[in-house]
This record gives sequence, C-alpha cells and structure tokens, in this order.
Amino acid sequence: MSVPVSTAKKPLLHDDDDHMPESYKSVNMKSVQDAYRSVQSPRHSVYSTIHAGNGVESMLAGGLDRFYEKYRALSSKVNLHLATPEVRFENLNYVVQARQMTMAEKQGTVGSYVGRMFNPFKKAVYKEQVVLQPMSGIIKPGSMTLILANPGSGKSTFLKALAGKLEQNKKCVQGGDITFSGLKTSDIDTKKIVGLETSPFAMAFMESTLLLLGRQKTLWLRDRPLLWGKLAEAFIVGLCMGAIYYQPSSSIYLRMLFFSCAVFQRQAWQQITIGFALRSVFYKQRSRNFFRTVSYTIAESIVQVPVNLCVSLLMCTFFYFMSGLSANAGRFFTFLATCISFQHALGAYMAFLSSVSPSITIGQTLAAFSVCFFLLFSGNIILYDLIPSYWRWMYWFNPLAWGLRSVVMNEFYSDDKYTDAQRAKNLKSVQMDSFDESYIGIGIAVLLAYYVLFTAMNTAALHFFRYDKRLGVAGGSKVGEDDEDNVYIEVATPGGTLVKQERKKNQGLAFIPANLVIKNLDYYVTLPTKVERQLLNNITASFTPGRMCALMGATGAGKTTLMDVIAGRKTGGRIVGDIIINGEPKNPVNFSRITAYCEQMDIHSEMSTIGEALWFSANLRLPETITAEEKRTLVEETLDLLELNGIINEQVGDLSVEQKKRVTIGVEVVANPSILFLDEPTSGLDARSAITVMKGVQSIARTGRTVLCTIHQPSISIFELFDDLLLLQRGGYIAYYGELGKDSCKLLEYFASIPGTEEIRPQYNPATYMLEVIGAGIGRDTKDYSVEYKNSKLCEYNVEKALRLAEPSTEFVAFSTLNWTPMATSFGNQLKECVTKCLQTYWRSPQYNFVRLASFPWFALVFATTFYKLPRDNVSQIKSHIGLIYNSMDFIGIINLMTVLDITCLERAVFYRERMSNYYGPLPYSLSLFASEVPYLVVAVSLFVFVEYWMIGWVPEYFVFFWVTFFLYTSICTFFGQWMCALCPNTKVANVAVGALSCIFNLFSGFLLPYPMMADWYKWIVYVVPSSYSLRSLAVSQVGICVTNSDGTKTGNACMPLVGQAGRASR
Repeated sequence: MSVPVSTAKKPLLHDDDDHMPESYKSVNMKSVQDAYRSVQSPRHSVYSTIHAGNGVESMLAGGLDRFYEKYRALSSKVNLHLATPEVRFENLNYVVQARQMTMAEKQGTVGSYVGRMFNPFKKAVYKEQVVLQPMSGIIKPGSMTLILANPGSGKSTFLKALAGKLEQNKKCVQGGDITFSGLKTSDIDTKKIVGLETSPFAMAFMESTLLLLGRQKTLWLRDRPLLWGKLAEAFIVGLCMGAIYYQPSSSIYLRMLFFSCAVFQRQAWQQITIGFALRSVFYKQRSRNFFRTVSYTIAESIVQVPVNLCVSLLMCTFFYFMSGLSANAGRFFTFLATCISFQHALGAYMAFLSSVSPSITIGQTLAAFSVCFFLLFSGNIILYDLIPSYWRWMYWFNPLAWGLRSVVMNEFYSDDKYTDAQRAKNLKSVQMDSFDESYIGIGIAVLLAYYVLFTAMNTAALHFFRYDKRLGVAGGSKVGEDDEDNVYIEVATPGGTLVKQERKKNQGLAFIPANLVIKNLDYYVTLPTKVERQLLNNITASFTPGRMCALMGATGAGKTTLMDVIAGRKTGGRIVGDIIINGEPKNPVNFSRITAYCEQMDIHSEMSTIGEALWFSANLRLPETITAEEKRTLVEETLDLLELNGIINEQVGDLSVEQKKRVTIGVEVVANPSILFLDEPTSGLDARSAITVMKGVQSIARTGRTVLCTIHQPSISIFELFDDLLLLQRGGYIAYYGELGKDSCKLLEYFASIPGTEEIRPQYNPATYMLEVIGAGIGRDTKDYSVEYKNSKLCEYNVEKALRLAEPSTEFVAFSTLNWTPMATSFGNQLKECVTKCLQTYWRSPQYNFVRLASFPWFALVFATTFYKLPRDNVSQIKSHIGLIYNSMDFIGIINLMTVLDITCLERAVFYRERMSNYYGPLPYSLSLFASEVPYLVVAVSLFVFVEYWMIGWVPEYFVFFWVTFFLYTSICTFFGQWMCALCPNTKVANVAVGALSCIFNLFSGFLLPYPMMADWYKWIVYVVPSSYSLRSLAVSQVGICVTNSDGTKTGNACMPLVGQAGRASR
C-alpha cells in the first residue's frame, strides 16, 4: 500500500523540548508533573512542564514521594524488577480500508441480510480512512504520560499501536517505526535480554489450573439461582418422568428410554447461555496471559462435574425405579453411567458451539440444528431400517443414538427380568436385534471419547476465535475555532433566556415551575437479620426553580438513596417525613409527569438510533395536545444541546460510554420536566464531555427547572456550575446545605467559621477540600460537622426557608388542580409507539430473525429428505409419520421457546426503566411483543411447512389446516418463552425454566406415552398443555381421517384396517 506524500517519513529529531518535531508537539502529549513543585527532587527531571490543575492533582495529592515509597516496598516484597525502556515512535500512522455501507447495512437489518443472500457476488466498496496521522515522539523511562484528545480521535488506537495490539492485515496497515530502547518488537527476545528462557505465563500449568478451578467453583457456588434452578428442574422432571412412566408396558420402552436420554440435550442446551456469559471475561484475561486456554477449559469442565452428577443422580434415580426398569444394582449404575457420559458429551459440544459462534442467537441456532440431527437419527423417531441410505452415516455418528442403544441393551439384557425369547422379541420390535451386549460398554466409551473430543475442540475455538465488540462512533464534531462556550445552548422556554444570544432557537414548550421541599426526612431499611437500619437522618432542604443543586458526600453517605427517596424510586424500606411540591404533598399519580430521572446506568434499546430514542420518549411523555412539530423542535434542540446531531442515526448499542450518557440525559430532557434528577451524570465521561454535559444541564436549569444532581469529586470547572450544595456525611446526616457562591466563597466561609477546620490551600479544588474536611473516604478522626451544621444559623435559615416554601402560594400552580393521569398519552398511542419500536428492534436483529428465517427451510429439508415419499402401509411407517409430526412440532416450538429468551431479556431492563417513568402500561408493551413476533412467525412457519409438507407427500386437502395448527403452536411456544423471561431473574435461570417446561410439553403430548396408558390422576394435564391438542390435530389430519359416506363406503387416510388401528392407537 502506498503512503501518501503528506505521510512520508520525517526524521526523528532530538528528544529535548527545543528540538521536538512538530508532528510530536501536535499530539499534545506531555508527562504529568508533580503538583508540589516546591519540593525539590531529582525525579522532576523526568517530567515535562504541565500544570496540575487539570484533575490529576487528586491522584497525586499525597505527593510523589509517598507514591514511590509504596512502589519500592511493593517491588521488594514481590521481587519485581521491570525493565524501563525508552519508547520511540517515528512517523507512526494507521490506515484502514473502511467498507462503505448503506444505512440499512450499517444498522444490520433483516432486509440487508436477505439482499446479501440473494446477491452474494455484490462487490463491497472500500474507502481509505486515516485513523492515526503520522506522529513522532519519545516517552522517557520512568515518566507518566497523559494523552489528551477529543472522543474518537484515536487515543485507544495509539495505545494499542504502542502495545502491539493493533489488527494488521490487507485492510488495516500500520506504518512507521516503534522501538523500545532501540529494539523493534520483532527484535525483542526475552531469552537474550534476561539470560534465560521465560514463559509468557506467570504461573506454571498445574498452579494456574488449580487457581482457575478454585475461581470457577466459587463462581458456580455464588450463582445460587442457577444451581437451585438446575436441581429443581432435575427433581421435577425426574419425578414427572417416574410418575408418567410408572410400571409401563415394555412396548413403549423405546420411547421412554429415548426421552430419558434426550432430556439431557435440553439441559446441555443451557450451556450456550452460560458459555456466552463467561466468554467476554475469558477474552480479556486470556489476551493478557492470565492463564493458558487449556487450563481454563479443564477447570471449567471439572467444576461442572459435581453439578452434572447431582442432576443426573437426582433425575435418574426417580425415573429408573419408578418406571420399573431392571432392579439389578449393576444395571442401574450402568444406566446412570450412560446418562452421565451422554450429559457430559453434549455439554462439551454445546460449550464448543458457544465458543465458535459470533452471537448467542447463532449459537442457539447451531445447537438447534445439531439437536435436529440427534433427535431425528437416534433410532426412535424413524427406525433404523427406514432411514434412507444417504442419512444412515448420521446414525453412527450420533451421540444420542449411542446413548439410546446402550440403555436399551442394558435393560433388555437383564437376565433377572427377561428370557431369551422376550429379549429377542423386544429387541426386534425396536430393530436392535443385530446388536449384542458389548454395545453397552462400546456406547459409554464412544460417549466419553466424544466428551474429550468436544472439550479439545472447545479449547481450540476459545484459543483461535475472538469476537470482540468495539464500541464508539465518531461524529462530526461541532467544535471548531470558536469552541469555547458558544456550543452550549439550552432548550428555550417562555420564561428562559438563551445562554448565548446569538444562538437563536425556536420557542420551546411551556412547563410549570416546581418548588421541592423535604422536611424531617428519614429512611429505614430492614437488614436480613431483621434489624432496622437508618440511612437518612432528619433531612430538611428546599430546591427552587432555576437553580442546580449538587448532592455530594462520601461513598455510602446516602446521596443516591436521598435522591431515590425523593424521586419515588425506592420500592422497599420505610420513609418518614414530608415531600412537598408547590405547597402540597407529593402525589405519586402525577409525580412522574413533572419529573425526569437520569440513572447512573445507561439502559437503552440497543437497536434504536439516537434520534428514535429521543422521539420515542417525546411521543410518550409529552401530552398528545402538543403538536408533532413542537415535539420535533424540542428533540432537535435537545440533540443540539448535547452535541448528538452528528451521530443522530447511530444505534445506541454502538455508542461509547460517554455518548450513551448524553443519550440518557436527552431522553429525559425531551419529557419537558419541571424537576430533573441526575445520578452521577459525569461518571464514565472524559473531561471535555463532562463539562459539555454539565453546562447543558446548567442551561436546562436556567430555563426555570429544578435540578438535583448527585456527583462524585467533580473538577473545579464543573463544581462551579452548581448554585447550591447538599453535603452528606456517613450516616445520612447533613454536613452542609446552602449556596456555593462565586468561586465557592460561601461554602469556604462556612467551613472557615468552624473552629479547628483546616483552611483550603491556594488553587485547591473546593470539592476535594470539603470532602477531606468532613473525612469522606479517608478514615481519620474528624469533627462531627453534622452537629456543627445542626447548631448553625445556616441550618436555622434553611429550615425557615423550607417551611415557608412548603406553604401553598399563588405564585406556583398546584399540580393537583391539573387532573393529570399517570400516563401522558392514551392507550392507543402507547400501543402504536411500542409496536413501532418493537418492529424496529426486530427488523434490526438479523441474528435472531434472519437466522431462523434462513435456517427453518434447512430443518424442513433434513426432515423431508429423511421421510421423502415414505408410504403408510404398516404400523412402523405410520408410527414414523406420527413421530415426524411430533418431532417437527416439538423441535420448531422449542427453538422459538429458547431463542426468544435472549432478545426479550435484553429488552427487559429497558422496560423496567421506561415503566418506572410511566412511558406506557404493561399491556401495550406485551401486545407489542406479540405483534412484533407475528410477521416473522408467519414467514418462518410457512417456509418450514411448505418444504416439509409437499416433499413428504402428506394429504393435500389438509395443508391449510396443518399450517394454521402448526403456526398457532409455534406462536404459543414463543409467547411462553417471553413469559418465562418476565418471570425469571436472568436468562440463565429462564433457560432452566424453559427446559423444564419443554419436558412437560413433551411428556404430555401423547406421543411418548399414549393417552390410554396414562394414569387417571394426571390425565387432566393433557388438557392443559398445548402440545397435546396440536399433536392430535396434526396426526389425525394425516393418518386418522375415515369418513362413512351415504352409500356405506368409507373414504380417508385411516380406513384401511391396519392404518386405522394404528391411527386410533396413536391418539
């Protein structure tokens, strides 16, 4: 690849400041200097000159002497002697070939995937993009370098380049040279440097494996919902199997033993979700050589053995002895060993799929495709003799077939229960008379070999595959030559003025200013020991319109607790005291209409764009009396306010942390609130983004809104934006409440008036000073400033002010007179907006929807080629047709039941946030989930049924009936999955619950155990589960119709004596 003329190499000059190359100076990288310049130390020679007023003074507050003392002590303790090379980079640049995509391709819609499938030879267009401009510089040994740049300008790329972590291929080219004390990365040989060959890992293989084993054991033991869920599932399923198959006829032993093995497939399926939950942590730690990949897989495999043993023992014990299988102890333990071997083999296989799949949905689909083959060619759905010759190889490679064959042989070769004649008859009925008893041990050995093979494949997949998600998008920055304050604007209102008069905006929306008063507020929680603990103590304060108040204090002092109590976000505990708004007690009915709450965690629908997220909030939280044009204007001004216009069409899931933070504030601002609560709005933001966001919040307050904000150790520039401060100390007591004043003069005057209080040092951050004064986070003995405040005139003034503002006044509108409802819009509007959003989410989730649309025809093709034109001339063939209907119905239903969990659980946290803010009610949201699934279910079911039905040659007259019944059952399974996600605490537990639910659907469908053979006390369950209705309807439509005509003749597919008998027996 040719380097542009502008990027041609330039010589690296001397490393002193006077001769530093311009390309290095432009990087704006300077090492951090000790804040205490009065202390003369030779260490200062390694630091360049930069003032410490940029936020790092808190990090170096103890001085470099204390830092180096701790470092030397630690180095001596662990014998740490690291080389400190000089790092030089000369003309370092990074150029990538970026693919040019349409908006649909960029958002990854189902339509773009379909278009790519039908046009696979479309050539992608690439455009060269310079990520890092040529730069040169030197980083001296022992120095601490600070890299400052705007978001998206390449800071992380630069660090990765120095660390040798940048991706390099034909489309990603890194130019220039990087040397470490004169050596390139490729020239560095640890063996030559230190005189011996060292391992890339700090610990030996056995040591790291044992350490990982302990960690994985701890993680599993701490996941109580998953462990108890697995044990509960094993108990329920084992008990149900034992009760249903209590002392049955040997004629159904094949189906019974088949299900006893197949049930472990559903448990192993859960490994997909577990594997994906652990994978991101593994990627991070493995890339830093925490451990070897094989150590991780060995530890993870071993730690699951006790769990699997408990599950197998619990399930198999109930089933084996209640079903009346051989009472021989040896036969029981052989059966148990076979089930355990099969369970581990399938678990290792599912773990491998979770490692090799780019997303959890694709992993679930691959698991479904595998289970399709395992079930179909196990020897139960279609007997071995009826399997087409081109598919018989699958029977011998199928671990389920080996497990089923072993347990069948183990049962029928029991001498204490069966004679030779009975054994021969039973084996012939299941077409296993050609196998002998040796296949029991062979089957167990094959399953154990599969376990080792799949574990090795999982190790290789984890080692060689990486699916890292890169977040952050770069938009057009609004900062140019005049980037000082004129980029900060506000949402204009009738009572507000613009911060910058030259930035004219349209007239904003009217709102009602609100006085917020809290009087003698206490908050108690009950601990697990039944002891009540007080978190807030006698808080009295008032917050007025147009002012911005900061809630600060030590960690655990109660900042967020106080704001949550005021905002009504605490659902537990006991609240004592009064919360008054405009002279009347807070009314939860209309409180959400006048407030907005920005949570610390940025929870949004990842598939929505920034503009759609704000528009969705405006359409649901603003009254319907406001026109669409007024809403659009408000959204546009909010986007401008938070500098989101340049990335308005980016999906939220692709944003960086600071970009998501601005979206979080934006979706609340467009609600046009009277009171705005913000919980740590600057957490995760860089310095520029933090000041951008907080100046935007200040301009919002200046429009006449009441703003209450928790914040943790802000910089001076951010701290000075606040008008008032409520400072809490540990225990939930007020240490200070009042105005800050210009340059925090009133705050400093208050603390200076208290005897024994240390004065602030020159140019010191007042926020840091006051936290140190009250002893926040230091752990030293300090004066009790809550007592000082309680006895001060300032407290007396604040109480009088609060009591005065708590009285009704004609200056402020009482919200009770507005007759507002909790929801701002009607049910119809809520439903419309929720359906629109859910449809957008589904359209942009191709890994869920496109995958099933593309995979269902393949599933149907596998089924159809196996049963292609299979006649219905004898009992075995009819049973195979009914088995196929059962397997198709169960298989497609379970796939939807499992795969819908991930997309539904992903949106559940968003639903909780939006529901708490009264965007909509539960019913519109539930209906929107239903409406979003229907189009894709129609297409997916059509693709499956059309291929399978006509290739097999089923009855043409009943095609529509078959399709409708199949669609209804698949839809019910999908909605059951959504219901499980709403009931369970997380996806892993939902997977366990779905596994138990699918077992119940299978056991009572009528195929594994015909209805006449069921005991009377549980027959009623058949009429509750949807699978029994579906199977009977579908089976009868193909092999159970016999109509007597007026002339006495009979027509239908079940009129032959043999077929009719089998058809009736199947019902």
